[in-house]
Amino acid sequence: MKKRNLDIRSLRMIFIIATLLFGAIVGKSMVAQTGTTNKAAMEKLADWAGQWKGEGWSMDETQQKSAFTVEENIQIKIGGNAILTEGIGKDKSSGKVGFESLGLIYFDNAVQKYQMKSMTAEGEMALTDAIVNDKGEFIWEFEIPNGKIRYTTLVEGNTWTEVGEYVMPNGQAFPILEMTLTRVKD
Repeated sequence: MKKRNLDIRSLRMIFIIATLLFGAIVGKSMVAQTGTTNKAAMEKLADWAGQWKGEGWSMDETQQKSAFTVEENIQIKIGGNAILTEGIGKDKSSGKVGFESLGLIYFDNAVQKYQMKSMTAEGEMALTDAIVNDKGEFIWEFEIPNGKIRYTTLVEGNTWTEVGEYVMPNGQAFPILEMTLTRVKD
């Protein structure tokens, strides 16, 4: 019986030490990642909230177009400080899922820019800066070999339009995606 009590006490001590170490590691990383967001800047994107459905097309590197249907679920989160976007696109003819994406958009006060962390079902991730221009368009882009990909989203009332472009190093842009969605639920 004494041996069992000793084993239980040893396990408890190991658990307490592990918990303290984990807390110290997490606490230190939390300090390194502190910052503030700008709720007022996020209000420019508040019209995005809701469920959206629509259609579009995308073009691959061989310049073959594919039609798709798309659904977007956009939620205002953490008191208006962030927007969570979730999209799923399906091939229009087969109904097969072609893409799934998740994004977190916020305005980072430290850099005075909108930022978006995006992820796909294939495990691809990007952290990109974004802007809202004077037309109300939300524009974000990321570098790829031999250029960049740029997306421009505009929400006007119950219509969401989005254009994707491949931009060459010389600035010439070619469309690679277009879609139009309609709000189906606030």
